[in-house]
Amino acid sequence: MIEITKEKKSYAHGKSIKRLNDSEARIEAKCEIFEDCGGCQWQHIDYEKQKEFKEEILRESLERIGKFDEINIEPIKGVDYPWFYRNKSVIPFQKNEDGEIIAGFYKRGTHQVVDNHTCYIQHQLINRIKRYTLKLLNQYKSITVYDENDLTGLLRHLHIRVGVCTNQALLTFITTEKEFPHLKEIAKLLMNKIPELTGVVRNINDKDTNVLMGNKSYLIQGEDYIYDYIGKRKYKITQDSFFQINTMQTKKLYDTVQEDINLTGEEVIVDAYSGIGSIAIYLDDNYKDIIGIESNEKAVEDSKHNASMNNLDNCKFISGDVTEQIPNLINKDNKPDVVIFDPPRSGLNDEIINTVIDQNIKKIIYVSCNPTTLARDLKKLNKFYNIKTLQPVDMFPQTYHIETVVKLRRKS
Repeated sequence: MIEITKEKKSYAHGKSIKRLNDSEARIEAKCEIFEDCGGCQWQHIDYEKQKEFKEEILRESLERIGKFDEINIEPIKGVDYPWFYRNKSVIPFQKNEDGEIIAGFYKRGTHQVVDNHTCYIQHQLINRIKRYTLKLLNQYKSITVYDENDLTGLLRHLHIRVGVCTNQALLTFITTEKEFPHLKEIAKLLMNKIPELTGVVRNINDKDTNVLMGNKSYLIQGEDYIYDYIGKRKYKITQDSFFQINTMQTKKLYDTVQEDINLTGEEVIVDAYSGIGSIAIYLDDNYKDIIGIESNEKAVEDSKHNASMNNLDNCKFISGDVTEQIPNLINKDNKPDVVIFDPPRSGLNDEIINTVIDQNIKKIIYVSCNPTTLARDLKKLNKFYNIKTLQPVDMFPQTYHIETVVKLRRKS
């Protein structure tokens, strides 16, 4: 039985108040706080069924939003081990009723932190760093925690990144601008206790905002980056780098992109929304040129460093807006044969879609993390492009999130 909690024009929110019958797909969740914690949603579903449900979510979005009557979806590429996979954690601090500093995910539908010492989707090194950090912070009674109601206090979020292949870790305290007592001492103790930790950073976010990180960061101890690998490619990763959450599964995702492009050695490729260049750098360098376009100048600098570190001379990166830069490249007689899109959850805007249509781009590879915006965009592109393959990849076990790689070819 479902109780409706919020009604919209085309959908509603509800909560389960009674189970009349249990599905065969239902299993017992590993995590003892699963029912309260908002960190994942599907631990109570058998993993093989999770994959089936994700395929259905994708299909339903394509039919309902994209208006595709019949469309072939390849079987989803699942993970070998669906636990302890996340290489990044950003978790809010709070104080509990006893005045103890805790950190964890919010209880579903609230801003109440649920403390959890072992998260079953976070990398085990993240769990270990978090446990020791909290133990250490609670030894200093002068350290305060941010209160979003009266905008007072110091600690906002604990940000931890790990290199799954290198076993390196980077810890960032996201705080207000207030004094952080004993910070250097805390950083030194953390690095002495946890040898995998390469550095401790402080990020300042003093605004009343839902944006997690501020614009100012200070290195407190060690280095402000880690390294990791996807396949044979090496990447330098800083606290604010965009890097796929599931490192091992990312190889399957990028291998799918590689297969869909089917390079001959003569192609000019554009990697739009290139971040730190992870897709462009991963691809076998069997192409004429690959050009990454990214609006974040710091990410462009990191991309160039990563390309140089991997000895990729014909892999270049430019800073700018995708809708402006693709026509610029064509005007320089360097027309792209292939454009790879890996946009945020909001998908592609009309201007970008019109740009690739107007410039008569032959091939598009669309890497989507949101079935609804993917369906919307494919509906627009379908007038000019044939959908050749639709390949879902499960990057986020125990959640409803789906990554999809779509290969499109220009209609004759």
